[in-house]
Amino acid sequence: MTLRTRLATILSATALALATPLAAQQTEPPQIAAEDVTETQIDAFVDAILAVEAVRADYTPQIESAEDEAAQQALVQEANQAAVAAVDDVENMDIDSYIAIANAAGENEALNEKIVARIGEVREQ
Repeated sequence: MTLRTRLATILSATALALATPLAAQQTEPPQIAAEDVTETQIDAFVDAILAVEAVRADYTPQIESAEDEAAQQALVQEANQAAVAAVDDVENMDIDSYIAIANAAGENEALNEKIVARIGEVREQ
């Protein structure tokens, strides 16, 4: 799987993971122009992606092994809350900025490539 595909997969999973709490909070998704995303925001966004990825890794096996649909739904809600908290815990990042940058990266190849490169750099460290 290429790194670009990996970012798309991460963002898709993250968007799904955050969809329920965000739907309750907002009627319109936050927006930012790709050219307005700063290097500081990219760094924070990458940290947030990795934090959400860790939450997803913790919860996925629990959700998959839940005894019934009610238990699964409870774990999904818990995972959503943990993912939002993980994003909010990242310095210089909040959930609105996270969603806005994710949307901008999905629409702008240059921003997407910067984010993918930064993820690669962080993982190599």
